[in-house]
Amino acid sequence: DDVLVGSTRAQPSRFSAKDMRPTARTSRGVKAMKLKKGDTIADVNILSSKGNESLLVVTKEGYGKRVKTDEFRTTARGGSGVIAIKFKAGRIDDRVSAMRVVNEEDEVLFSTSQGVIVRQQVKKISCQGRSATGVLVQKVDVRAGDSISTVSIVPKEDVGDGA
Repeated sequence: DDVLVGSTRAQPSRFSAKDMRPTARTSRGVKAMKLKKGDTIADVNILSSKGNESLLVVTKEGYGKRVKTDEFRTTARGGSGVIAIKFKAGRIDDRVSAMRVVNEEDEVLFSTSQGVIVRQQVKKISCQGRSATGVLVQKVDVRAGDSISTVSIVPKEDVGDGA
């Protein structure tokens, strides 16, 4: 399995989980990726070897897309990453809100900072290349200070015997 660490400036880095080593409780750990000034970690995902997964990239201003995980090459741990989404022209304050590994049959919840929650099917979000800007997946009022705060995968309903 591989680990995909994504930054708020849309620079995910993919490396093998075998590159991480166990450390003591008092240790600082290992460096996952190199961050540029003002950048922070947006999300961390474990990629399985199934190969039919996509990375859902969503910005704070509501733009998003799916990118096949195969488009992110495996590099050494501590790299600076590659582009995952291009921000809209003129939107210098937009940042990545979430990067989630999803399957086409999944559903996601988009929550905004002003409390609006929208449920959407992943298959209705277009699959694009890494350097595309994506599509508007959730309308937010940026002028009023609204932004996408969380993106959650809806758990699949377990249809049992009712007991």
